[in-house]
Amino acid sequence: MSSRVSSNGAADVLVELRELRMEISRLEKLLGRRPKLLVGELGLDGHSSGTEQLALKARDAGFDVVYEGVRVTPEQIVSSAIEEGVCLIGISMSSGSQLPLIPQLVKGARSAGIGAVPIIVVGVIPEPDAGRLRAAGVALVVAPRDLELSTTMGDFAQLVAERAQAA
Repeated sequence: MSSRVSSNGAADVLVELRELRMEISRLEKLLGRRPKLLVGELGLDGHSSGTEQLALKARDAGFDVVYEGVRVTPEQIVSSAIEEGVCLIGISMSSGSQLPLIPQLVKGARSAGIGAVPIIVVGVIPEPDAGRLRAAGVALVVAPRDLELSTTMGDFAQLVAERAQAA
């Protein structure tokens, strides 16, 4: 059995990508610079696939991406976010340690004066945990199966635009 993408499917993906890049271009004009996303993975498991997927999808959409890598601490993420002047922080979690580490990251960001920078968590996170993360201040929790380029990156752009307009 072979699988292939129909020409209409490929064309639709290209149209979606073009529209998304135009949205990022409008956001760039609003910000006066390209939106920048910091990507990293907290914890000790060291699986980089989720982090890399997030970074690649954001770059393809038109974001500037700072790739912090895996096995980083909340303090390292906060420090890098300040140094790089990011608009978003994207964290990939697959170690199951999201409940202690993500609230620590949110608290650290607030203490450092960057609490308005939206934090997005991508990972296999049970819904009760996702609710607790949102209650702690996470802007968006995305399951890997839902990490679809147009929708997810459009959500990221909307978060940045809302923050910029509120400032």
